[in-house]
Amino acid sequence: MKRSMRLLVLFGLLTILGVSCDSTNTDQASVTPEISPNWWTTWLAQPVCKPPCWQNITPGVTPLEEAVSILENTLELTITFKSEHGVDWAFARNEDEGGTLKTSQDRIVRTIWLGSRSDKKLFVKTIAASYNDPEYVKPYDCREGMCITALVYPDLGMFLSVFIENTGKDNDSPQIEILPDTIVDRVYFIEPGTESFLTLLQFQEAELLMDWKGYGEYP
Repeated sequence: MKRSMRLLVLFGLLTILGVSCDSTNTDQASVTPEISPNWWTTWLAQPVCKPPCWQNITPGVTPLEEAVSILENTLELTITFKSEHGVDWAFARNEDEGGTLKTSQDRIVRTIWLGSRSDKKLFVKTIAASYNDPEYVKPYDCREGMCITALVYPDLGMFLSVFIENTGKDNDSPQIEILPDTIVDRVYFIEPGTESFLTLLQFQEAELLMDWKGYGEYP
């Protein structure tokens, strides 16, 4: 009789513990946050293809219709603007991350850029760790004490856009400093080659590019 009672008590304790464990596991599962893709860094850490290709869209190769199909059918995003000249979008789970695709006159993708306004910062040193240092530096839009500056990878068909202080005398003679932790605001994919870079509208009036000489002040 006593043996039966002990077994009954033991069974009851095990049942209670089992319920408690199940409840704990359920609670933990319910509070686990959904992990969404960070498109601002996915192109670097887990690329579908190498620059200048992005998500199987390649400047100078992919027709606009095919590019739009890839955007709409394989990526979680919201297209915010569409025309025969290009497309703008915001990523569905990260609305502060988005991009733009522009075409040439023959409706072939000419440029792609990605950017982020979120707190997920991407530094020059992070991109250099994967693709080495850029080949050229070009401040191209200086105003109100700041310069938008391109860090150019002509062989890859890629350039980075950084927004940094101009310590020079004026907008025509900028003095800038590029550091390892300089924040990258946008990354552009274009057809490979220096000529391709210089044919973009914002660089057609630009002076010669400055050679990359490492982190520090330019020129």
